[in-house]
Amino acid sequence: MRCPGQDSRFWKEDAIFEVQCPHCGELIEFFKDDTTRRCRRCNQVLVNPRMDFGCALYCQYAELCLGEVPRELLKERSNLLKERIAFEVEKSLPKEIFQEISRFAKTMEERFKEQGRSPGLKLLLLYFYYLPRNELKELAQKVRLPEPVVDEISLNLRKLKDGLNPQELYEALTSKEEV
Repeated sequence: MRCPGQDSRFWKEDAIFEVQCPHCGELIEFFKDDTTRRCRRCNQVLVNPRMDFGCALYCQYAELCLGEVPRELLKERSNLLKERIAFEVEKSLPKEIFQEISRFAKTMEERFKEQGRSPGLKLLLLYFYYLPRNELKELAQKVRLPEPVVDEISLNLRKLKDGLNPQELYEALTSKEEV
């Protein structure tokens, strides 16, 4: 499967662009799907400033796709995705519900980190569970989640019981049984 966000058949005009090397000033041409480029003049490796690595949190092909991207940068970019999602969800939910979800999201991340696991999809389910289903795709487009991830979220949301409070949802998502 080819990543839909990187498939050149769907590229727009801004998929090829130039940036100035911060080391020597040389213009470097990037393609949307380049993770890095080497400057011809000073030989420095630059990370694509427009690439959003947030999908790597959830994509099973992330290592194949992104290869040599430094872990620190990947973590930084994935945090941006979580922040975008939280920001958009916060606008759609009552303040009390969002505060509880945020608290459980932090607890979930810490718990999974201790276990050496990524909360990935379960974290997204925690954020998206309380949204009306018709808002899911719209919000996912705003935060630039790839369509296969949105489809997986939708599928897993249907597996969860309706009417769970945040505590019950957290327990369902962190139980030994996979959602």
